[in-house]
Amino acid sequence: MLDKKINETIDVLIKKIKENNLGSIKLSNKTNTIEISNTSITYNSNQNLQSDKSIDSQNGKNEKNIDLISIDSPMVGIIYLTPKPSSPPFAKKGQKIKKGETICLIEAMKTFNEIRSDRDCIIREVLVKNGEAVEFGQPLFEIS
Repeated sequence: MLDKKINETIDVLIKKIKENNLGSIKLSNKTNTIEISNTSITYNSNQNLQSDKSIDSQNGKNEKNIDLISIDSPMVGIIYLTPKPSSPPFAKKGQKIKKGETICLIEAMKTFNEIRSDRDCIIREVLVKNGEAVEFGQPLFEIS
């Protein structure tokens, strides 16, 4: 039987997973480790994103942008679209990006990782929000 404090902690973790659309969350101290996973949340959000794109295509809104591809997250972490809170974003909609330019930061295990463009491109859509948790393989930017 779990004590009341652990039950409350589990409830808070479940709430965080749902609010932040996380795949999993882990909390540990000297005596306890709690890990909660929910891969269905991540799967459903990606599925909804793909179905939204196909609906837009069917409506003719994206006829000019047929050659869109995405830059996907290379890791799990928290994405930052700006170098610091008061700075402008690394990349915004409509901006031309050169190969090797930093387009965002992903914080993983208290380390900030620069994510760079692997090609010259134009940002067509930013698919994530600043400070949002991202999963491995999650589309971050639509480019052409």
